[in-house]
Amino acid sequence: MARWTTLVVSGAILATAWIPAAWAQTTPPAPTAPPTPDPQVQQDRRELRRDRRDLKQDRRDIRQDRRDIVGDKQDIRSDRKDIYSDRRDLRQDEKQLQQDKAAGNTEGVKKDRAEIAGDRKDLRGDRRDLYRDRKDLHNDRKDLREDNRDRREDRREVNHDKAKLYRDKKAASAK
Repeated sequence: MARWTTLVVSGAILATAWIPAAWAQTTPPAPTAPPTPDPQVQQDRRELRRDRRDLKQDRRDIRQDRRDIVGDKQDIRSDRKDIYSDRRDLRQDEKQLQQDKAAGNTEGVKKDRAEIAGDRKDLRGDRRDLYRDRKDLHNDRKDLREDNRDRREDRREVNHDKAKLYRDKKAASAK
């Protein structure tokens, strides 16, 4: 029993001496005022965020231009197919007209001439669509080149702003 008492008493003494010492080691130092941010560093960060936003928008524009180019190419392909089928229809109608003329079928000749006029009108419309789609393709490629140019310029600005921010941080910490 004496041993137990000695052990408990010595443990209590040890705990009263050790716990405050351990607590003192784990408490944070007294709070100090946060360092005043350097206005130049803040300005550089704002410029960097703005340039990154511009760069992201340029990437979106480039993706959209590429999608537009693919769509224009598909439109051109379909317009060419339409022109091909209209020319085939026109040739068939002209062949039918010659056959009706040879047979002396005046009703068939009138009908064939009306069909030929309609086919020529369709052909002109399809050629107009093809021209318009080629022009759209040209303009979309031009937009893509401009957006790539903007993206490169914004990328340079981001890199420049990163370097400027680094220099200003280094100068602010040296003060």
